[in-house]
Amino acid sequence: GIFGGASYRRLAALFGFQERFYRRAVGDLRLGAGGRALDLGCGPGGLSYALAERSPADASIVGADISNDQLECARRGAGAFACGMEFLRASMDELPFPDGHFDLVMTSMALHETPPAVRRAAIAETARLLRADGTFLLVDWSRPRFGLWGIIWYPFCRWGERNRDNWNNVYPELCRERGLELKEDDYINSISRRQVFVKKRGGGPLRKPWPQSAGKILMCDEVGFYAFSATL
Repeated sequence: GIFGGASYRRLAALFGFQERFYRRAVGDLRLGAGGRALDLGCGPGGLSYALAERSPADASIVGADISNDQLECARRGAGAFACGMEFLRASMDELPFPDGHFDLVMTSMALHETPPAVRRAAIAETARLLRADGTFLLVDWSRPRFGLWGIIWYPFCRWGERNRDNWNNVYPELCRERGLELKEDDYINSISRRQVFVKKRGGGPLRKPWPQSAGKILMCDEVGFYAFSATL
């Protein structure tokens, strides 16, 4: 459909979500030999591809998404990279991997699409799945700074209960409660914020996970401004 797969990728590119964006999102993060990464709400694979470009052949990257169209699109491009890549259908708040399985968990423009309870459960899952000293890369919209995209998206970001977490950038606090310490915080453009967290040794869930939402997210993609603006 128009909001999935190759059509989605073309539409996302119109909003600036192209290869350059994902390379800037990954920044200097790398997987070492045998390293494992997980991409939450992977969409058609842009963030996974950007990491795969700089990953050794024995590394592996798993992308998780609910949309079959997005996953099929991501799988078609996976063969272009030396490292192992797998794209599976799973919700970001309930993932089929053991504790401490990943060196890197990352997500790009996906958390804002989910209800607040699912965001919190996804962060709890991230803390569970990361090894000690593992890294969490979180890219999502935040309170706009002055610039073209900030001006365009300000009216859609400013109001609404669903937008409050991102507007107030509650993610450092939510991550800290799960043993994830903020190490880097900057903007990729005037609205897209890049934050990097590290799991402290002895960290992990510091209290019971938040309850699962009865209205669990059914779609978690990389951009999601279409679903996002429709909720205002």
